[in-house]
Amino acid sequence: MQNFYEEEAQRRTQRFRTTEKRLEQTEELLATRSAELTGAQAFLSTADRLSEAEVLDIVRDLNENIYQVAVNLTEGWEKSQSSQATNSVNVDSAPLAHVPALAQLARNRDPVGLTFQLQSCFCYQVARMTSRWAHYPELIPFGSVYQRLSDSEGQAVSAGWRSLTHTYLSLPPPHSAPLVEELANILDETGSFSSKEQSLELVEALALGGIESIIRIALRLECAFMKDVSSSDMSLLFETPGTAFDSARMVNEFEPNGSPANPDQGDGVAGVTELGVGRSVCGGPGQTRRVDVLLKTKVVLEKDVMGSGMPESRDSDID
Repeated sequence: MQNFYEEEAQRRTQRFRTTEKRLEQTEELLATRSAELTGAQAFLSTADRLSEAEVLDIVRDLNENIYQVAVNLTEGWEKSQSSQATNSVNVDSAPLAHVPALAQLARNRDPVGLTFQLQSCFCYQVARMTSRWAHYPELIPFGSVYQRLSDSEGQAVSAGWRSLTHTYLSLPPPHSAPLVEELANILDETGSFSSKEQSLELVEALALGGIESIIRIALRLECAFMKDVSSSDMSLLFETPGTAFDSARMVNEFEPNGSPANPDQGDGVAGVTELGVGRSVCGGPGQTRRVDVLLKTKVVLEKDVMGSGMPESRDSDID
């Protein structure tokens, strides 16, 4: 009988140890799963590192930098005209149908129009820099995947994937050379230089530092759009020349405070002088993406630049 009780005690002890071991394993598994859930929750609910107001401040700073560099280039171009050989250009020619409105003003050596065209060039290139997934051929597949993920999984999951992918890609910064060449091409169109090299030299001498500052701000915005803002998709807004004016997305450079009292929806855009900001949020499968304009794009209209004289603007002090 004693042996029976001893054996039973041993069996109970063994069962207790087995149960204790299972409990320990269960606790370890629970801790692992809890850590995974905590990580997933952090991944899906990371708060924005930058507020909308902070992003808009960066964009306003960007627009101001673009304006200052464009004005500096225009002033440098005006000073250079007295010392450079001038190519043959018919400055009194009528507007040409195949030449964009701002380019026509540049051909006519209009300093205000030249500033507008330089600003519009900057705005276009910077908008591309901040949305490289949409514009750079080698990165477009990532943008397509993100779009599908956003439509199928919603904002939280897609924003987490966007941030991780952007970090993993480690994209090299854009180089200033293409932008320098674009600006030099605009100056060269004025016919004020005997060679393209002279317009390149002027841009490099007067604007290279400003261009590099603008690129740095653009890259800061790209990081904000890709990583720092997860609650929505934010992007810079640029209006393609020829687009019909829409007061819901744009303001007119020449209207008081940039707010047209009686906007004409049929007016065509000649160029962009300040970039806007848009925001969209996707709720997941079957949900319509909501799009908001946080900062309207400032534009110059064709009717204003193709008339006999342009209205007053902040650029009108360029002599």
